[in-house]
Amino acid sequence: MRYRIAAESAHRIRIRICTRKLTGEQAEILRFALGSVKGVTNVTVYPATAGCAVTFFCDRKDIISRLDAFRMENVTMMAAEEENQISAAEMKDRKLDPSLKRKLRMRILAETVADVVLPMPLQVAYHMYQMVTLREF
Repeated sequence: MRYRIAAESAHRIRIRICTRKLTGEQAEILRFALGSVKGVTNVTVYPATAGCAVTFFCDRKDIISRLDAFRMENVTMMAAEEENQISAAEMKDRKLDPSLKRKLRMRILAETVADVVLPMPLQVAYHMYQMVTLREF
């Protein structure tokens, strides 16, 4: 993967990937790959700008070597290379992707409007239709 180091301090490095932007899937893969390096405490990926900020308390060479070896195609090999057990505290600290948050907000808003505006028989019919079709967002 081609990248350049945009900024660097003692325990934080910010990189720019040589592409216009990342898809949500690519951002998650990059977050997982860099987060699996021992000593990395936080990885923030910015899909719109193809940037990434890594906070770490390990050797900088470990992160650079992971970036140099990183390929989107061989992500499954990298995941199999190290077993990653996620603790409850780490799951609590994870953040949702902004596009998924936006979808969830719109979905909740649509449900609220349907429940407030529609009369009871139409509400029941609307929710029954949703249950029958089992749509996912």
